[in-house]
Amino acid sequence: MNVCNHMQQSDYLNYFFVNTLIVRPYLKTVSRFIEYKTWTGQIWRSEVIEDGNAFFHWQGTDRINGHRDTVINYFLHGQKWQSTITDYIFFHSLEGEEVRGYFDNVIKYVSPNSFMLKSTFAECVPE
Repeated sequence: MNVCNHMQQSDYLNYFFVNTLIVRPYLKTVSRFIEYKTWTGQIWRSEVIEDGNAFFHWQGTDRINGHRDTVINYFLHGQKWQSTITDYIFFHSLEGEEVRGYFDNVIKYVSPNSFMLKSTFAECVPE
């Protein structure tokens, strides 16, 4: 049996995302990646690698052609956002402009079916 803890910490051995539907916060899913719309409307998936310091992302279901990156571009509230990650903490900036950015342990984004989601990290600890 596995025990899953939803907590704030800076290092995860077995992380996953807890994805919450903003309009119905009681609806949650868990996943190793987030799936979001990019600035151009494409659907991408990203997981966190390198101990929370980079992303591995791919378009649609084409994981085989995915790549490591330090930035993801996503859509939220009709605006173009960019995020980097360090020690599992996101830095979100409007259109990539650092002066218009902030740090957070949560990422909000538009899903492929145009719902707004909020994702946080959780740790899954085997018993």
